[in-house]
Amino acid sequence: MILASLNPRAITGLPHPLSKFAANGAVKEGPYADAIIEFIKEWTCEAPESASHRAALWFLLESERAFFVACSEAGIDAEKLRTHLLKCKLGELNDQELDG
Repeated sequence: MILASLNPRAITGLPHPLSKFAANGAVKEGPYADAIIEFIKEWTCEAPESASHRAALWFLLESERAFFVACSEAGIDAEKLRTHLLKCKLGELNDQELDG
């Protein structure tokens, strides 16, 4: 009961941020899902020249194993999430080209 009360999604009823990419209907809460979210935050919020941004970019878009293992453990469709992230990156590049 106490642990459930510490989960903000349990209190508010909000879906998991990665639920759109769930492989079997629900994301498995835990360290793997948390790590994926943290990498997404570091990729989008940290300065592009920072080590954490580069590490997140590698994990999310270039890793051939780590990303897929984490997604599998979290109940996330890795291909679907990576495709979405690549589209986001492509959009980011297109925006920079338009600005330049």
